[in-house]
Amino acid sequence: MQRKKNIRLSISLVTLLLCIVLFFVFTNSKNNSLVDKGMFQLSNLETIDRFILESTKEKIELKFDGSTWQVDGRPADRQLITVFFATLKQTEAKREVATVLQDSLQKEIISHGIKISCFEGSHHLAKEFWTIGNAQKTETYFQLKGGKPYLVTIPGYRVYVASIFELATIDWRDKLVFNFNWQNIKDLQVTFANDGKQNFRASYQNKFFGIEGIASTDTTKLNNFMDALLQLRAERILSKAQAKPHDTLLAHKPIMEISIHDIANRDYTLKIFSTEKGKDFLVGKTNEDVVLLNPFSLKEVFRKRDFFVK
Repeated sequence: MQRKKNIRLSISLVTLLLCIVLFFVFTNSKNNSLVDKGMFQLSNLETIDRFILESTKEKIELKFDGSTWQVDGRPADRQLITVFFATLKQTEAKREVATVLQDSLQKEIISHGIKISCFEGSHHLAKEFWTIGNAQKTETYFQLKGGKPYLVTIPGYRVYVASIFELATIDWRDKLVFNFNWQNIKDLQVTFANDGKQNFRASYQNKFFGIEGIASTDTTKLNNFMDALLQLRAERILSKAQAKPHDTLLAHKPIMEISIHDIANRDYTLKIFSTEKGKDFLVGKTNEDVVLLNPFSLKEVFRKRDFFVK
């Protein structure tokens, strides 16, 4: 008799356990099905040719001109454009924000968030959504117009998704210091404030680019120097406010100055100043910008006259 009771009890327990498992499976699948992971993604991302990122601070326009991406009419940083597109393509809605937080977060996104407008054919609005991050910059929320806010993520990565949208206009600009082909150079002058004997001028002589006054220029070294110079990228382009703390340094003579004159009679300069105490970068000044330069990237650029003698 007791044996039959135990059997019935065991069957009841198994049945109850099965019901519980089925309930959780059904509930989870139902909840997961309510979240469209791709709700913020663009199915036609490759046809989008203009973006507007608008916040209370500024309005940024990224536009494809048929060959390159521009930011407010200037060449944009290709690496950042790649990251931007990858973010738009891979970001997924993870879950809807808790009901008790929705109202306050909706107001916060609209008031202090960033509106991303995506255009196809420059004028047709393909998608529009808002984004904002938390104060700790660990979580990002997206919201469609008139919709609810969702926590978003890029599967497989622990990144702060909103960071790419929070960049200022100046951060989007191409960081290439000299953005042209070196075959367009007419002549180049390099001067050293504290070592005038090492100054040199390079120009085309009998169709060959060489250093004036050096009968036998080491062309391999000169080519490496020119390649490094025209591939030189700034770590950052500074705004006027960001450049202000460097005013004292910029008032001194640069340790190296590079001046380029091109075949269209335009002049380009780069002044390189000494490293500031406690800093691991060099300050540079181009025709119009103050930039931060990585000393490692200047290794092949900081060359004196004697280096090119064969």
